[in-house]
Amino acid sequence: MAKKRKNVFKGLVGLEGGNKKWRLSEPKTRDSEKWIYHILSADREAPKIESDRTIKPFLIIGTTCFLLFMIMAARSAYLQIFQGNQHKILAEENRNRGNVIRAPRGIIYDRNHVKLVKNTPNYEATVIPSELSRDENERKNILSQAATALSIPLEEILKKIDEKGLNYTQPILLKENITKDDSFIIASKGLKGINVPVNPIREYLDGGLLSHAMGYVGRISEEELKDKKDTYMLTDYIGKTGLEKSYEDVLRGKDGSQKYEVDSTGKVVKFLGVEEPKLGNSVVLSLDYGLEQKLADTMKKVMTNVKATKATAIAQDPRTGEILAYVDIPTYDNNLFSKGISGTDYSNLLNDKDNPLLARGISGEYPSGSVIKPFVAAGALQEGTINESSTVNSTGGIKVGEWTFPDWKAGGHGVTNVIKAIAESVNTFFYAIGGGYGNIKGLGPEKIKHYLDLFGFDKETGLDIGGESKGSIPDPLWKEKVKNEDWYLGDTYHMAIGQGDLLVTPLQISNATCAIANGGKLYKPHFVSEIVDENDKVLEIKKPELASQNFISPENLEIVRRGMRQTVVAGSARQLNTLPVPISGKTGTAQFGPDMKAYHGWFTSFAPSDNPTIELTILVEGSGGGDVTAVPIAKEVYQWYFGGRK
Repeated sequence: MAKKRKNVFKGLVGLEGGNKKWRLSEPKTRDSEKWIYHILSADREAPKIESDRTIKPFLIIGTTCFLLFMIMAARSAYLQIFQGNQHKILAEENRNRGNVIRAPRGIIYDRNHVKLVKNTPNYEATVIPSELSRDENERKNILSQAATALSIPLEEILKKIDEKGLNYTQPILLKENITKDDSFIIASKGLKGINVPVNPIREYLDGGLLSHAMGYVGRISEEELKDKKDTYMLTDYIGKTGLEKSYEDVLRGKDGSQKYEVDSTGKVVKFLGVEEPKLGNSVVLSLDYGLEQKLADTMKKVMTNVKATKATAIAQDPRTGEILAYVDIPTYDNNLFSKGISGTDYSNLLNDKDNPLLARGISGEYPSGSVIKPFVAAGALQEGTINESSTVNSTGGIKVGEWTFPDWKAGGHGVTNVIKAIAESVNTFFYAIGGGYGNIKGLGPEKIKHYLDLFGFDKETGLDIGGESKGSIPDPLWKEKVKNEDWYLGDTYHMAIGQGDLLVTPLQISNATCAIANGGKLYKPHFVSEIVDENDKVLEIKKPELASQNFISPENLEIVRRGMRQTVVAGSARQLNTLPVPISGKTGTAQFGPDMKAYHGWFTSFAPSDNPTIELTILVEGSGGGDVTAVPIAKEVYQWYFGGRK
């Protein structure tokens, strides 16, 4: 076989003249010829295949690899050079953890440093989703243990976490007001992501007496957190109403922290130190808590006698505008809110027919009745509509067409000047100086509104705890806009005696009376007199702030004060004549209701008459005239205040 193959190849000859053709010199058999041709054909085609290959695929692959490399290099450079510091901080934060140490709020004191509020420990359980294990089974095991320890459903915890997501870094409240022992038990379990901080809460010590003024604190809401996310957490408390809200930035302290280092499993490996919390600054009120208690006790006693359930009273220092006492009846227990009010308790407050949540003294709007008359008189004197000698003959009322505008006294009061008109609350005189009668032209509604506006009506007084209503002083434009009705002379008459559509707040009456008492200075009333630190060092003294002054001449104010003094000497408040010091004031009986047969009782006053140090305004709702309801309260309080506080 080998020999035969040799003979075959022997017959092969080389290329002739480069024509690249093969030939057989001695063909043997057909089979051998085919086999040799096949072999030679394969060798012949090899150079052709080699010449058709291209480097394009290699260029594509190489370019792709190069681009990927450059992208990775650029990303690496960006992360290390441009964001290196940020990622370093994140890494440190992941390694370094801390527990927040809550700072207690500052204290609220009365003017004699009687403590009106304190902070009490409140143990609560929270979860920080970003600190939970990323292993689902381990995470669920931790949360199951927490749910069991806190006696709350696991589904409740999972829902709260799902709402925020596992990357949420704020603490989420799981349960508040847990016992101290339970907090220790939970802490001892070392559940990663579960914390049991102490978050101090307010305890108000006044028994609800000052709830409307003090306000209360509560958990910060999602809406409130939007503007304060850099300084507050979702589990923080924040002032919601009253002093707590207005002085939030003063009362809130600065939280501290306990820092420690953890390993990759979250286990504590090193304590890094403690940053102590800083107690919030405290506020000292101008309020006299002894006077507050006496005023409240007296009001309750008199109200029981006249079967009243709603009332308010405000005492001020007319020399400064400081609030000395503020009582609203009924009131509510603000401790219910600071500890997290239940749905039942809140519903009971909302559905109470006497509306204990209403801050009557600053938010309630009432017809003023006759306590508006001194301010109308001051306007008429200042405008020149009347003088001290101007008189009106009161015969029982004024008749205009088919309408009669009566005096409260049958048969009238006889010849009356401005001093007698204030003292005896003579309606006819004020009808005349308001809308005109006989030879007296009258102020008219626009002028009445103007002067009442100068005394601070129809606007907020600027009280430092907010929450005020403005009241309403009508005029023809107001009536046309609001009621789509024309203004009549009778509207002016009613306005001049504090009836009709005129509405005021007790604080407005109190503050305006202070302006009469002090000779024409209208102050912005305020509760806070000082801000002090934790060592009682005075940081700021709240100085009296004038809203306006000199809008009524001293001479005209003196005439009005003489009329208010005569109210006690010979007028509707004669029962105050037995007090240790001279009192000046004005009673009021304001009609209200669908048939105008219900009465609010007012009394606004100041003492001593010649050098006032206290102003007192009292309103008893719906239980008779001011001489029957409000004056007896003022008498007992003044007796106590100027009689040695006994």
